[in-house]
Amino acid sequence: MNLSNMVSDAVLAFTGIWVFWRYFQALSWYNRVLWGLFLITISMTALIGILLFAGIQGVVPLHRSLETLAGSLGVVCVIVGVWGLIQKQQITRQGFIITVSLGIGLFLVLLLNPTVGAFTPVIPSMGMVIVLLIAFLGVVRRDPRASWVVLAVMILALAIRLGQLKNLPIHPVDFYHYTLSLSLLCFGKSAQNMSWDKRSGGK
Repeated sequence: MNLSNMVSDAVLAFTGIWVFWRYFQALSWYNRVLWGLFLITISMTALIGILLFAGIQGVVPLHRSLETLAGSLGVVCVIVGVWGLIQKQQITRQGFIITVSLGIGLFLVLLLNPTVGAFTPVIPSMGMVIVLLIAFLGVVRRDPRASWVVLAVMILALAIRLGQLKNLPIHPVDFYHYTLSLSLLCFGKSAQNMSWDKRSGGK
């Protein structure tokens, strides 16, 4: 049992759920669901992580599957979600279905094909680059939402990079969990002032 890792995972799980309910309720339906899939997959992974760090080894396969889900479906959803946010576009039903289908397809390929699965860590990194490029479109227009997205991505990159070091003042896993939580909060702040019509499909 690792109590500090359990606590940091609990903080991450709570942050993902809280950020979704606090900041994304003003978005149109499909935009909101895409952000929800991104945040909830992270929270689900963190919740199972609590059990894993509590010493319940039976959840290891489930935890790995959820990590893959967050790193595939979650990444695809946040890319499209950020695009809708920065471009002020309401995702259509067709766009939503294509996005989710692509994310699930990527998840299944990574999960079921060991050769392709070796590239699982690459997907989130590519996703961060794409999100950053989209955010720069907003930065050029001096959109404050874009600044929050850029900050979120930079913190996430910091979490991944420094979380691998062994000489941190706290446990590397805890550092990753807490910085990821901060990144999710920044994503939430990027949507704070949105007031789109909530009707399905943005109609």
